[in-house]
Amino acid sequence: MKTFEYHIDLDERGSFLADVRDENGKTVFEIKAGNELEDGESSIFEDGFMKHPKDIDHLRLYLVSLGIISADDELVFG
Repeated sequence: MKTFEYHIDLDERGSFLADVRDENGKTVFEIKAGNELEDGESSIFEDGFMKHPKDIDHLRLYLVSLGIISADDELVFG
């Protein structure tokens, strides 16, 4: 079992950036929303995978479904 950390890097009016890091501090997944998105790009929130920025339980399920983390890995706030 590995432990991954979820870091919210920017959460201000209309802008959101976050990332998930492995045990070595390497980013394995990035989340963008609002002003940080490119034209035509949708967010993990709009797509229904997370309900809000601190919805770590649904983020973990999404990362498992993508194969980024395994079912027995832990995801915690960093």
